[in-house]
Amino acid sequence: MHLKFSGYRDILVSLFILLVLALPFLPLPGDYMTQMEVRLHTHGDEHAFNMHTLYNVCAVMETTLAFEDPGTGEYTRIRCDN
Repeated sequence: MHLKFSGYRDILVSLFILLVLALPFLPLPGDYMTQMEVRLHTHGDEHAFNMHTLYNVCAVMETTLAFEDPGTGEYTRIRCDN
């Protein structure tokens, strides 16, 4: 069995990618707590709930979890209060 270890370049690239992916979830200076409102509409039922989270986390979720199905009318909406 022959093992091949990654070079320093591969390790640095991996750490950089990990940092970039984790950046929106790290508490940054100037970040603040905000109220996040989540609305779900599924099978004729509408559900809503609120929670407090960091604004960066809310902004990422607002962008990535937005969903609306025109065929069924189901949707997910997230709103961040400033």
